[in-house]
Amino acid sequence: MRSLISLILFAAVCAAQVPISVTNVEGLITVDAIAGPLEFLSSDALEGRGVGSRGDRLARDYIASTLRLMGCTSALADGGFQQPVPIVGIRSSLDAPVTLSGPKGTLVARSPEEFTLWASRPDAQSVWREAEVVFIGYGIEAPEFQWDDYKGCDLAGKVALVMNNDPSSDPALFAGSTRLYYGRWSYKYEQSARRGAIGTIVIHTTPSAGYPFQVIQAGHGQEHFYLPFNDRTALPVQSWCSEDAAKALCTLGGFDLDTLRTAAETREFKPVPLGVRVSTTLNNTVRELASGNVVARWEGSDPELKQQHVVVSAHFDHLGIGTEKNGDAIYNGALDNASGCAAMLALARAITALPERPKRSIIFTSVTAEESGLLGSEYFATHPPVPVKSIVANYNIDGINIWGRTKDLAMVGYGKNSLTALAAEVAARRGRTFEADPEGDKGMFYRSDHFNFARVGVPCAYFKAGSDFFEDGEKRRRVKQAYTTFHYHQPSDQMDARWHLDGAVDDLRLMLECLLRTAQDPAVPSWTKGDEFEKAR
Repeated sequence: MRSLISLILFAAVCAAQVPISVTNVEGLITVDAIAGPLEFLSSDALEGRGVGSRGDRLARDYIASTLRLMGCTSALADGGFQQPVPIVGIRSSLDAPVTLSGPKGTLVARSPEEFTLWASRPDAQSVWREAEVVFIGYGIEAPEFQWDDYKGCDLAGKVALVMNNDPSSDPALFAGSTRLYYGRWSYKYEQSARRGAIGTIVIHTTPSAGYPFQVIQAGHGQEHFYLPFNDRTALPVQSWCSEDAAKALCTLGGFDLDTLRTAAETREFKPVPLGVRVSTTLNNTVRELASGNVVARWEGSDPELKQQHVVVSAHFDHLGIGTEKNGDAIYNGALDNASGCAAMLALARAITALPERPKRSIIFTSVTAEESGLLGSEYFATHPPVPVKSIVANYNIDGINIWGRTKDLAMVGYGKNSLTALAAEVAARRGRTFEADPEGDKGMFYRSDHFNFARVGVPCAYFKAGSDFFEDGEKRRRVKQAYTTFHYHQPSDQMDARWHLDGAVDDLRLMLECLLRTAQDPAVPSWTKGDEFEKAR
């Protein structure tokens, strides 16, 4: 009897901690509430929602009008629901093959089978003419770890060859197996550009990238997008190569790639001129185009706290029309990320049905050009519609659980800020386990839009589907794991009647509670002491 009374008291305490309104509206988050918008946004009619395309405009108009219909208001100075984002598009054609020559011979590389290249500066032509190739290890300069792969190396006029990821030989360095921004390919390009390189080749491996080389190949010859360059330093050419191509390149200079990679695991590593020269020519078509972020505000109820904002974000763009695969050239991006936009709209539907508004205001934003380097969220974060200091938290949605109900839920960036403890508490109350992203070595924290909020100091949360399924666990885990291999950034990422969206419903109801708790609690979310983004706040 005593244990029963204790259990009843515990349940009563837990119930008292839940905003009463959550239980009133979470039932609005249903399979159909997610499936409807998802089906439209991922349909062939939107042609893959490529940046600046007809599908881009249709997606924005649909999301903006839906939020307006729910009763949201504008957060923008012009009173509208779309924040214009200027975009520069660059399409490169490889007009001379990638030719590599060294002491051990010459070879002509195949593209995109072995190399992909594209201009990342708005020049009419990008040329590597007998450019020297230098192996820079991981291409990291991290004073806090006493690590410098460059050692003063002059890269002016040269091409850097670097490994993806960051060193893993010492668990005391670089957060062990959890990847930091130092391991992200965009960091490699930024650092070599600062040192005058005319190009950087990142060596692809499936473990370090988190996806097969076919994902890289899909972008070959396609238009790449950037925010206006203004006066910022930009690398003339960005490139990836397959691991086999990197081995062949090193062999031309008389070097073994595996030996070089082993040396690069230590602080003592120094850049290695490979004695290899690379030549190629890219002719580039440059244009300016317009896209935008959808931005809508649900005003809070507290006279003071309504001036603070919780932002819910999900990117609407995908890859548009590209290389044909199995007779299909439309990259629909159903999971990535029509599903995230549908989830955001389902959350908005529940929140706007609350009998009383939360204390803080909530901004719903569907951002553009995430697939092109997180451009829309970067523009939002650097041109915020409200003072950036008024944004107390960001909940980002990039993909949902399409595989079925799970007992667990994962978080990208687990432990980085106080939203982790909140989510763990909510998950426990709902009888679910909450854990760190099991694929922390893939650096997912730096690969979606929440990263740009973190860069300006905003604590953020990004939930990922669990793997402990209630039904058909082994089978559903296999299907989930196969998504990246077969469907990620491929035309086959299409909505499927076999999807089990009941898992997404559970996850979104949990997120709804976390979101409303954040919007209600007067305490401001904070970064964990010593976190890399703490100072930005």
